[in-house]
Parts: sequence; structure tokens; C-alpha cells
Amino acid sequence: MSSQMSHTNLPTHSFHLVDASPWPAFSSLAVFVTALGGVLYFHQYPAAGTVRVFGFAFRVFCASRWWRDVFRESALGYHTGVVQRGLHYGMLWFIVSEAMFFFGLIWAFMHAALMPTIHIAGVWPPEGIVPVDWAGRPARNTVLLAASYFSANIAKYAMDAQKAALCRTHLQITILLGRFFLYYQYCEYSTAAFTFSDSVFGCNFYLATGFHGFHVFVGVVFLTVTLFRLSDRTPKNCLSLKLSIRYWHFVDRVWVGIYGIIYFWGSYTAPVSWESCTGPDCVLYEVLQDAVGDQFKNNPEFSADLKA
Repeated sequence: MSSQMSHTNLPTHSFHLVDASPWPAFSSLAVFVTALGGVLYFHQYPAAGTVRVFGFAFRVFCASRWWRDVFRESALGYHTGVVQRGLHYGMLWFIVSEAMFFFGLIWAFMHAALMPTIHIAGVWPPEGIVPVDWAGRPARNTVLLAASYFSANIAKYAMDAQKAALCRTHLQITILLGRFFLYYQYCEYSTAAFTFSDSVFGCNFYLATGFHGFHVFVGVVFLTVTLFRLSDRTPKNCLSLKLSIRYWHFVDRVWVGIYGIIYFWGSYTAPVSWESCTGPDCVLYEVLQDAVGDQFKNNPEFSADLKA
């Protein structure tokens, strides 16, 4: 009887008809509760902390149950070659959407740096802002992510060569490097000379680097779950390992743009002057910008009117 049941559980075609699952709806509800807790926290409601903790715990529970069901489907043989290819495409398009998200954040930073408004005195970095030293912790984090890029690749190739011990070792190294990255970014935030509310520089800086740090955290969790499931994986049945490493490579490449543009280039961007203009429109714009800037600095009434 048991052999007959196991035989009927095997797929008879290359596709997987997913059973009804409550986790998508519950995950959406958990995200809503977490967002609601955040809004309540911003408005300083007394129960905001409880709502946020409950929403986050609910999200973790839904994610763990959902992943459990996916692993069970894989163990039952439902993840055929066609299904795995579809999951690869799904992860690829998810990464593309996340890349567009970070492109928008970096573009916002570059727009503010290349065209500084009168509200920040027409200079970049804005007056009073001391940028994070790009040669300090950011450079250290760059080395960590670069090293994790190679250790993750070694883990993948070790699995392809059926060297499970080597794969496990380098997967642990990758996770450790990611945790060091998060620690150094926490130290960076703790000692930064500006906050989220310090002009457009602080807003764009913390949005871009903070969301990247969140993606690093997600990548570390993804790799950790893969590490725990590595004992029964084979080269033909290690989809979670391949997808987690692909996601980690995306995190590495995004950091290259953030480090090069926001930390390095954004700290040294000089204000545009009319001497460097090549057309009459640019000269007129810069002359007017300088005139308004002088009035903004020297006339308190003008400053008050502009703020109003």
C-alpha cells in the first residue's frame, strides 16, 4: 500500500500543479501588519512596538512554513527540469526588478548631486554634511563582499563536483563574510556625522545603503537556510543553493555601484560653476543660481519666505 501511494505521488508530467496554499494570503497580511506597526511607530502610538513585533514574527512564521512546503515538494520529486527552469526564470525577473529599484535610488542620488538646489546652497555635498570616509569601513565592506563572491562560487562548483564538505565550508565562509558586512555597516551608521533627515544627501544615502543592507540580510538568511538543507542535496537537486548564490551575486554587484557612486563619487562631487559651461543656457542658469544663493544666505526674510 505504501509503495502504491508513493507511486501515485510521483508526477506524471513535467509540470507542477501547485496545491492550494494559505501562505501567500497570510504573508500579505503579515506585511500589512508590519507596515501598520511602522506607521503607528512614526506617530508615536503606545502599542506600535507590539504591532511591529507581532507583524515581523508573523512574517517569519509564514516564510518558514512556505519554505517548508517548497522543500517537501522538491523531496517528493515535483521539481522537474521544467519546473526548475521556471524557478530560475522567476528568480531572474525578481533580480531584474530589484536592480531597477536600486537604479532609481542611485539615479536620485546622482540627480541631487549633479543639480544641487538652492535649498542646500547649490553645493554638493551640502553645507554641514561630512560624508562617510570611502576609504574606511566602506572599503573594508567592499573587500568582504568581493571575497564572498569567490567563496560562493567555490561552494557552487564544489557541489557540482560532488564535494559536499568543501561546499559546506565555503558556504559557511560566505555567511560569515555577510555577517561581518552587516556588523561594519551598523558601526558605520552608529558613527556617521549625519542622519536620515539631514537634507537630500542623508535621505538618499540611507535609503540606498539601508536597502542594500537589508538585501544582504535576506541573502545571509537565504544562504543559512540552504546550509541547513545541504546534507541531502545532490548536483541535480540543489536548486536552493543555485538560487541563493545567484541572489548573493546580485547583492555583490549592487554594492559596486553604491560604493563607487554614493561613497566615492558622491563625496567629491564639485559644484558646477558658470566657467565650466559650454552654452548660454547653462551660463544663465548658473548666474541666476549664484544670485539666488547669495540672497538666500544674506537675506533672512528671503530664507523664511522660501521655507514657507
